[in-house]
Amino acid sequence: MIFEAQIAGRDEIRLEKDADGQFHLSGVGGPDLLQHLKSLREQLGQPIEQWTVPEGAGLADMLVREVILKAQGKWAFPFCESELCHCRGIPTAVVDSAVLTGAHDPRIVSEQTSASTACGTCRPDVEAIIKYRKGE
Repeated sequence: MIFEAQIAGRDEIRLEKDADGQFHLSGVGGPDLLQHLKSLREQLGQPIEQWTVPEGAGLADMLVREVILKAQGKWAFPFCESELCHCRGIPTAVVDSAVLTGAHDPRIVSEQTSASTACGTCRPDVEAIIKYRKGE
């Protein structure tokens, strides 16, 4: 099984569980992410349920939280359609990337992506993604 979290072309984490149940970790990113990966490697011998899940709202915190929750079977992203904003045709991945890189307010997400700038129907979904990503 492979569990991944990433911003395409930028930071990424890959956690692979082999046939023997052992986890193997790899990743690429900035200093914060690399520090998280170092800490995560120290936990690889423990049961996955005991791994420390980061609580912060930084990019590295959110990506590591995502990959751990996926491996634990607890990842429940709040929006499952590929397009979040139908009026503007904005993909969910674009909104999610904006949140991951620091747009933690719906107005900032709208400024960066133009999502939720027409009818506003998707604003609750934008807010839900922000809250979920921040671990709230």
